[in-house]
Amino acid sequence: MNIKKVLAYQVLDSRGRPTVAVTLTLSDGSIHTARVPSGASTGAHEAHELRDVGTGRAETFYGGKSVFSAVANINEIIAPKLIGHSLNPAAIDGILVEADPTPGHQKIGANATLATSLAVAKASAHVSGKSLVRFYQPTGPLLIPMPMINILSGGAHANRSLDIQDVLVIPHAAKNFAEALSWVVAIRERAASDGKSHGITHLVADEGGLGLSFKTTDDACEFVLAQIELLGLSGKVSLALDIASTQFYGDGKYSLTTSGTSYSSDQFVDEMLNLVNTYPISSIEDPFAEDDWAAWTAFTKQAPEKLQILGDDLFTTNLHRLERGIAEVSANAILIKANQNGLVTSTHRVLDHAHANNFATVVSARSGETEDSWLADLAIGWRAGQIKVGSTHGSERTAKWNRLLEIEVSEETEFSKPF
Repeated sequence: MNIKKVLAYQVLDSRGRPTVAVTLTLSDGSIHTARVPSGASTGAHEAHELRDVGTGRAETFYGGKSVFSAVANINEIIAPKLIGHSLNPAAIDGILVEADPTPGHQKIGANATLATSLAVAKASAHVSGKSLVRFYQPTGPLLIPMPMINILSGGAHANRSLDIQDVLVIPHAAKNFAEALSWVVAIRERAASDGKSHGITHLVADEGGLGLSFKTTDDACEFVLAQIELLGLSGKVSLALDIASTQFYGDGKYSLTTSGTSYSSDQFVDEMLNLVNTYPISSIEDPFAEDDWAAWTAFTKQAPEKLQILGDDLFTTNLHRLERGIAEVSANAILIKANQNGLVTSTHRVLDHAHANNFATVVSARSGETEDSWLADLAIGWRAGQIKVGSTHGSERTAKWNRLLEIEVSEETEFSKPF
């Protein structure tokens, strides 16, 4: 089967911002479309998302956030190289690297390369006669990942209503994914109701979490734990925190706006240790800034043995940064985001390398998502074990949750129990 046509165009993500879509037409007439997500809280070491500000292509009404340059790079540079080419994801990703060998895809744009790479993966699954999930795992029971789901949001996702980015929950004692999701829906709905009854105004954040205002992280944790207890789920659902420390780190200090406090790296290590030793926290993400490697290592040495220490901005789904983290014992888990990397095959390679070195892997969505559900297929097909999509509100989120529910009832599966 050969590629007959490659067409890229601009679409909108869940925040109403432009992103890239690619529609691939094969010689059998079938059509396969992929849309890429976009982040708000982005790490400095992520692959380059090409937008039009400063390029001469900028669309006035999108404030420079349009992606016409990335779209043009697909239609004018990538498409001619792929027309007539047989479907082989690794080979085509190799062609994309040849077209732009710069680190991070600065020339063509990682949003351009990933959209193309994803469309090729989806088309390849079609040619094989399999779903995308079974394209990656043809036989045997599929591993449904444990979800990590937003309840409260702050940081760059919710107008700094909290200094940290998210308070999430992990339904670690659930028997299956359907039960896990039902518990979290109840927690989020109760949190929204309780916030209202206390007169706490809130917004719905980028990822569907509640933008309730709390002065401290302790207050936010206690609020969520109260909802868990009132639902009779204490001991069955634990907390996860996304600190996103890079967002409030500068000049060697961690400066919290809502509480008005500032910490040195050593002091913030102690603050994070106090947090994870006080509350039932199973996972903590980006507790330190993306290049404060010494703090990461110091924390990992002293943290509770069973705590998941998750690197997002630290690793940015980058193999070289992961290798450094493994060597320096900076963490024990990595967030996997395809658009931080720019290619499906190399994203998969990072995940496999993490597994080979006993790192937990959490496949993750972004704050700017689309209605596509391929993320769920990749998380299961790659046996990631965990998935982080946002909250339970917003069709760009529920598309992924609903795909997981579908796979659980239609395939032979087992439910991941990483905690």
